[in-house]
Amino acid sequence: MDLGCTVQAMKSPWKLIGISSWLLVTAGITCAAIASRAVGKSTWWLGPESNPAFPLLWALPFVMPVVAIIAIIRLPNIAGYIGIGCSLVLAGVAIGDISGTPGVAIVEGVVAGSALLIAIATFAGRTRE
Repeated sequence: MDLGCTVQAMKSPWKLIGISSWLLVTAGITCAAIASRAVGKSTWWLGPESNPAFPLLWALPFVMPVVAIIAIIRLPNIAGYIGIGCSLVLAGVAIGDISGTPGVAIVEGVVAGSALLIAIATFAGRTRE
């Protein structure tokens, strides 16, 4: 395990804030998923409890923050662009829920908008070589 990369990420304040922010995006997605199940109107990517969606589809919204975090650690010069792409995927997830679960779609949309702002802020931490 390469701890050097993790230690290097923690030396840079913008990386620490970026990683923490994307972890909060993950928490927001988790809250939306739990709320949708609690209300009984599951999101399109979870599917109803009686007929759940394909398990790899469940991971779709959760993979985006992981990709953004890896980009912040490994590819800081293009992390902003990758983060924008990830936030657009999250926005697509929210758009897919508008007809079936509009309340959850609003939460997902707010999380996607926050992710977009995080990605834009990531441009401030780019390094020049």
